[in-house]
Amino acid sequence: MALVGIVGARKYRDRQSVIDLVEYLPIDSVIVTSKCRGVCTWTIQAAEKRGMDLEVFVPDLTHIRSKFEVAERYYERNRQLIERCDLVHAFLSREDGCTGGTGFEVEYARKTGKPVALHWESGLTEMLYQYGLPFETREMPFHMAWQEFFTVTFA
Repeated sequence: MALVGIVGARKYRDRQSVIDLVEYLPIDSVIVTSKCRGVCTWTIQAAEKRGMDLEVFVPDLTHIRSKFEVAERYYERNRQLIERCDLVHAFLSREDGCTGGTGFEVEYARKTGKPVALHWESGLTEMLYQYGLPFETREMPFHMAWQEFFTVTFA
């Protein structure tokens, strides 16, 4: 059973491509998404129609004291959603590309080592695999790790 995250830009318009993805997934997949308009609500509808298991993440908006807290609660919801997934499918609009909450989710998935499939409204799909290089660590940025690797190897 795979935990498949499906997220997307609210301006993404190709509803059928989202439905097609949900219909393509193995029936025992668990869909992980939110309640945002567009991609996420289409995902929920398609998964429910197939009888698939769903995990829908919503932000905790209780005891909010400022606008800043609202945004932080949404980012926390996005982090929890991504952490729950084995793989993330992100649907990106032509207008916005990889920005806002979807951009945050893609970047967070990359940082946490999750594979990400980017589905562009043009029909192009790109896979971002997160296989680290042998000299790469979370503590050391890529360019420094690369430099250190070559310094030690060829010294």
